[in-house]
Amino acid sequence: MAAPMFAFLLGLTWLVLTPVCVWLLFGRGHRGLLRVTGALTLAALQAATMVVGLTQRAARTPAQTVAVRAPHTDAGRPAGVRPSTDAVAPPSPVPTGSPACDPRIPEPEAVRLSFRGRALHGLTVYWPASPAQCDTATVAVHQAGHRLRIWVQEGAEARHPEGAHNVPVRVEQGTASLSLRLSPVTRQHRRYVAINGQTGDKIPLRSRVS
Repeated sequence: MAAPMFAFLLGLTWLVLTPVCVWLLFGRGHRGLLRVTGALTLAALQAATMVVGLTQRAARTPAQTVAVRAPHTDAGRPAGVRPSTDAVAPPSPVPTGSPACDPRIPEPEAVRLSFRGRALHGLTVYWPASPAQCDTATVAVHQAGHRLRIWVQEGAEARHPEGAHNVPVRVEQGTASLSLRLSPVTRQHRRYVAINGQTGDKIPLRSRVS
């Protein structure tokens, strides 16, 4: 309250002393000391007015600075400023499933035959697994008498003889394998011979499963 009261008194002083100072400066017969007194009084009023103005401006500056500052949200960021998407974005999902693999033609190292009664019901093919083993393979089996010609290719389905099937691949202790059920069941022969359809080489038979 002191500053406004002082400003009010200063204004009142201007109203009272201004006419007096003008009279002292320009009145007839006034010379020397009277005119100096009038000039000094006006100068003192002017200086006091400047001091009051600077004081009031300095007092208003902090309040104005606070007023123009952007208000903050509860999270401590300025209102209207959108939070960084890097801070709130969830981590990218990790791709699931088997890694991509290059299709290859494996070289079977063994075949196990499955029987139902006296009829050949299915077979399992074994070959060495690769470091980036495909999880599916295409297999086809053609029978001519007691000869079983077998084609196997890992990865995407390839052009195989009629009757090819895409089946899952299992890996155990470095060995990949697939199982195929033969339909219709094949009449049993005294001795079967498994042949690699790509190379024409014989594939060793494991003990048959009933």
